[in-house]
Amino acid sequence: MDYKATEPANDQRQQELPRAHRIAVVGAGQVGSTFAYALLTSGLVGELVLIDVNRSRAEGEAMDLSHAVPLSNPMRIWAGDYADCAGADVTVISAGTAQRPGEARLELLKRNAKIFRDIVPHIVEHNRTGILLIATNPVDILSYVAWKESGLPAARVIGSGTVLDTARFRYLLGQHLGVDSRNVHAHIIGEHGDSEVPVWSMANITGIGLESYCRNHGCDLGPEAREDIFARTRD
Repeated sequence: MDYKATEPANDQRQQELPRAHRIAVVGAGQVGSTFAYALLTSGLVGELVLIDVNRSRAEGEAMDLSHAVPLSNPMRIWAGDYADCAGADVTVISAGTAQRPGEARLELLKRNAKIFRDIVPHIVEHNRTGILLIATNPVDILSYVAWKESGLPAARVIGSGTVLDTARFRYLLGQHLGVDSRNVHAHIIGEHGDSEVPVWSMANITGIGLESYCRNHGCDLGPEAREDIFARTRD
């Protein structure tokens, strides 16, 4: 008897595996490498490429992260170049120079804006569909520089803003009040820098306003304590 191979019914066909989500990180210094490690432990994406002007640094970080894969989540990690930004859902820019002791923010801006004007065109040459996430200081102005240099819609160029400040603010409040900082709900708004603003009126502990919480628990959160917490948040 002859047997004729037939295709399985549509509902029996093995579905094609979805494309692995890719994140590109430009700048493999302390911020970029820490972000990459957090991304590895999150298990959110399947591909991570590190790009740095110092190729050896990117290769070393990629190797270290790859060696952690057996103890974490499956992920393809490598050191690449700007062409590897193609297909990336998000490209994180953490490249730049740190502020020197006594250096004005304007001088830092000039140096990092120059770096961005070199980096961003290389990224968008290979990827005009992904999101740019900016984490280099001064982040608010550099997010604007990245937007103008990229020509991308404003909604696809995002700065980290005051996320770090808000996290630090919540931690310090929790530490001062003796509560788990995950139960502290408070925000820093405005610029990531000297002009940022703590929104004390909206801060609460699991929905209980700070004044009510402190009154009920005998906490000291007067003007001096608030100024100290905000100063440590900002500085």
